Formats: sequence, C-alpha cells, structure tokens
Amino acid sequence: MIRPSPLLPSALLASPIAPSWLFRHPGPARGPSPEPRLLLGDPGRCGEQPTLVVTVFDDSGSVTSPAGADPVANRYQEARQALRAVARRCRCGQCLGSVLHFDLVAGVAPTPLTKRLVPGLEAGLRPPADGMGCSVLGPSLAEAYEIAKRYPEHLSTLVVLSDFDLFDPDVGEVLTRLAAFPGDVHAVVLGGRGPDGGLDPRIQVTPIRRDDPPGALARAVFASLTAHRVGRRLAGPKGPDPTRPRGDP
Repeated sequence: MIRPSPLLPSALLASPIAPSWLFRHPGPARGPSPEPRLLLGDPGRCGEQPTLVVTVFDDSGSVTSPAGADPVANRYQEARQALRAVARRCRCGQCLGSVLHFDLVAGVAPTPLTKRLVPGLEAGLRPPADGMGCSVLGPSLAEAYEIAKRYPEHLSTLVVLSDFDLFDPDVGEVLTRLAAFPGDVHAVVLGGRGPDGGLDPRIQVTPIRRDDPPGALARAVFASLTAHRVGRRLAGPKGPDPTRPRGDP
C-alpha cells in the first residue's frame, strides 16, 4: 500500500547533481525562493494512445548522504518541473504518471497528468519520511510491473533514478527483469557510473554526472514523459535522442 509522507527538510549541502538554486542566489529570507525556469523543450500534444510513465526513485545513503549523488534532493525538484511542463499541455486527461520509491513508501498511484491533478502526483516527489534508505530495486520494480499490467491500453515507460549501487539478493536477475519491462525503460544514472558490467542495451541510459549543469536531470525525465507525444521537441545539445521509443529509427 502506498502511503503519503510529509516533506523532509533538505540538508544544507550543495548537490553534485545540480547546484541548488537557493545557494547560488543567496539573499534575505522572504519566503520560498522561486524555482529556476529550466529549458526543457516543447512537450508536444497527446497522441491517439494514452501514455503511462512510472518513475522510481532511489533514496539510499549512496544518493542522499552528504557524500552521495544528490544530498539536497534536487532530483525531485527537477522531476517536478518536468511533470508540470507536460501537465500544462495534456488535453486528453488519460495520460498517467506514477511515483514509486525503492522503499515502497510515500509514492503516488497512477494519476492523470493534468494541470489540475499534477499537485497530487507531486506529493510523492520528496524524500520519504518513513523510508529506510533501501538499496533494493526488486520490490518497486515488481510494483511497476503490476501498474503496467493494470493499464494495458497505455504506452508504458519506466524511469529509474538511481546510482544503481544495488543490494538485491541477485542483482543480475533484477537488471534482467528491468530490461524486460513491458514498455520503454530509461535509467537515469545518478553520479554517472552505473552498475559494474553496464546495463542491458534495451535500457536507455542517461548518466547524470557531478559537473552537469542544472536541468540535466529534468530534461532526462521530460524526454521520457514526452517520448510518445506527438511533435515533442527536446532542448539541449544536438545529438541522438537517448530516450526514443524502442524500434524507432
């Protein structure tokens, strides 16, 4: 059962993923600072077949500790902007988003990606207060399979945001199941290293490194959210789209 969780305060540390907007723009305390507007691209429009995007977040110590890949949880801030950008343009009301955590706590069940409902989806975009910092992917991957099974009419995409420093009993078996997910699979590799031996070629990989500029993670999530939308355009350097649907030329 997915349960809501209150927001945890972030540690006052600079993030290796993207410098904190607050720390780059210090000033008097006058309420929350506005988030920077990140350049993501054009989300395009809804297609004939609705989409389902399941995001899975790793909150283990190798990600959240002071020396981790993202100690101030900028992965959540940037994912939030990507969701909002798509929600502003969804007109069909059938495209869905879901948030899971490795611990299977504080997530959000599939929710329509509309401007009116996206605040409910954003409730899961925070470090879970009652999470144990689990480094095991298997349970949340099994839940993602169950979600996709419940929506067979949707084009499914699974996005896993993790450093892939996994402690599953059989890591190889879990990564094989990840690659076999019934839809597109996108690994956003926090820290940029990934598992020893790499990932299956069926998994689309975006490494997020220490020196990447702010917005790199948001653009990765945005690419997955819009992979099946009509006329979408991605911002960023020229080159192949790392998240084009399988089988596209």
